[in-house]
Amino acid sequence: MVESNIVDELMQSPEAPIIASELQQRLRKEQEKRQAFYDSLSAEENKVEFINGEIVVQSPVKRHHGLISGNIYSMIKTFVIKNGLGEVFFEKAMIRLTRNDYEPDICYFDTAQVAEFNEETSLFPAPRLVVEVLSPKTEARDRGVKFQDYAYHGIPEYWIVDPRERTLEQYLLPQGDTTYQLHKKSNNGDVEVQALPGLSLPIPAFFDERKAQAEVERLLTATPK
Repeated sequence: MVESNIVDELMQSPEAPIIASELQQRLRKEQEKRQAFYDSLSAEENKVEFINGEIVVQSPVKRHHGLISGNIYSMIKTFVIKNGLGEVFFEKAMIRLTRNDYEPDICYFDTAQVAEFNEETSLFPAPRLVVEVLSPKTEARDRGVKFQDYAYHGIPEYWIVDPRERTLEQYLLPQGDTTYQLHKKSNNGDVEVQALPGLSLPIPAFFDERKAQAEVERLLTATPK
């Protein structure tokens, strides 16, 4: 939903037709650039995103960042596979939203969404859960444009994981809203994954490979949900 006050303000301007025409031209050029971005993806090995008309190439992941992402991914994926609940992707799934394209650190799609995919699917819709692990170069986007865009497109659950503070911020999207609400912020205890009822993960395991492996083993032997 477009912010009505922005549209109302524009409609009060005598230059509204000129502004609208200029905006259409710029968006048309942006879409041409976006198509060129898609055409280049097969040759791009680094994590790359298209954000507000700009191609953003990420630096190679740092070891600590990769370990944390891997720990979270392994626990969620174990639960999802064992219970036949869809698919989980790690870093290289391109999420195509209205204007922008993102490659989240981790994203989860439920069974209904997966039923629409095929072996050639390379651009994915808004998932049910997104996890972003912060880094100094990505924090502004993870807390800024992505935070807004994920909510606007109805992604019901968004996690921001801070390696420096060793904390999880779990954001949920109230039904019918387009703004996330902070549901949990903690560096201890468990987090209940709202997108996956029945899954509760120990937050310290996000930052400790041995604890993550122990949790994976527990999930493998647990009674299926």
